[in-house]
Amino acid sequence: MPDLSSFSVHDDAFAAVLGPEPKLELLLEDDRYPFAHEAGVFIPDANELFVTSNRFQDGSGLERVQISKVVLSGASGRVEREEIPAGRIVMANGGVNYNGGILFCSQGSPTQPAGLHEMSASPPYASSLVVDNFHGRPFNSANDVVVHSDGSIWFTDPIYGFEQGYRPTPQLPNQVYRYDPATKGIRAMADGFGRPNGICFSPDEKIVYITDTDWIHGDGTTDNTRPSSM
Repeated sequence: MPDLSSFSVHDDAFAAVLGPEPKLELLLEDDRYPFAHEAGVFIPDANELFVTSNRFQDGSGLERVQISKVVLSGASGRVEREEIPAGRIVMANGGVNYNGGILFCSQGSPTQPAGLHEMSASPPYASSLVVDNFHGRPFNSANDVVVHSDGSIWFTDPIYGFEQGYRPTPQLPNQVYRYDPATKGIRAMADGFGRPNGICFSPDEKIVYITDTDWIHGDGTTDNTRPSSM
């Protein structure tokens, strides 16, 4: 049996993915800012990984998030990284493969709405807005996203942006949404969460898993009586 001490295995199928000798290896780091925080969207054909940073202050003192492309087999033979212009994808967070490119969550700003943006995986990395409101009411700060095989887009929308000081007062509850690009229809699929965060489907897509990270709020406060669950 392989040493899985670095991994938490709750299903034998995951152990099969890991293989007999799994290991953790540091591929890339940057002491200037936390460049690898969310998304982690792998483009198989190019052997490239798109990640979003955590919030940081740039040289001008502005708080922002940086999208990066990690080239896993660069021309130099080493792992390389390219900083990608975000365009209208403000405070990018979660992401998923979509139409050969990436679908990013944009958490928004005091003046720019939160929502979902589609971005090309190739230069010049053109992007376009997919959705930015629920029947006229602006999203809080779209956090994570997944795409169903029927084409529908499911995403979480907690109020972290407001708590962290870069979004206006929320106009919606902490909810999970389903958007249909074909009909432009959008529905709230689940509520009652403290802070809905990560989201994914089971392999047969009959179950959607959502993490509730209400234990820690955007201002950094924690409370052991609040949910920290899936």
